Amino acid sequence: MRGAATTTVRSVPGLTRLPRPGRLILILLAGPALACAIGTLVLMIVATDSDRYGRVAVPGAEVLVLDPGTVHVFYSEDTTLGADATLHEPDLDLAVAPAAGGSALAVEDPPSTIQLEGLGKGAAVAIGEVEIENGGRYRVSASGEESGERRDPEVTLGTNPGGELASKAWDLLLSPWALAYLAAVFLVAWLVARARRA
Repeated sequence: MRGAATTTVRSVPGLTRLPRPGRLILILLAGPALACAIGTLVLMIVATDSDRYGRVAVPGAEVLVLDPGTVHVFYSEDTTLGADATLHEPDLDLAVAPAAGGSALAVEDPPSTIQLEGLGKGAAVAIGEVEIENGGRYRVSASGEESGERRDPEVTLGTNPGGELASKAWDLLLSPWALAYLAAVFLVAWLVARARRA
């Protein structure tokens, strides 16, 4: 009768040299951070719809139908970025106002200036967000002095759940809850170390 097969599990170099409380701290700290980073990246790649509501040539103007809530504004060009390249928008004059008449809405800075490729046309970068109280038709106009030097420059309006999640994750990281979590991690590690010495 042949002996039972054995499986050799190789440990991660360096990690096994840490005492068990140290490994526990590393896992408790790195686990949530890694999960948050992966979740944000997936949303930025899959869920962001940068031209959900439409596109406006720069310079140009269009009437778009916008839903109530936060509408994210992107600048895009028909270009392919290299590994270290960054898409910078020209100096834009952007206005979003009710098509039936009324004052232009405030365009706030985006929660995070993420850069996108392969979504819609070319590359895009988040440049702002607008709060829409009442859904309906809005006139969106955009102009920029350098736009003639760009390749099909456009402003697009859409959604950006990845950017919103990244902003909320950063706020949470700087909150008292994060400090409480760190304190709990070190308390658990200290209790484990004390129990092992007992």
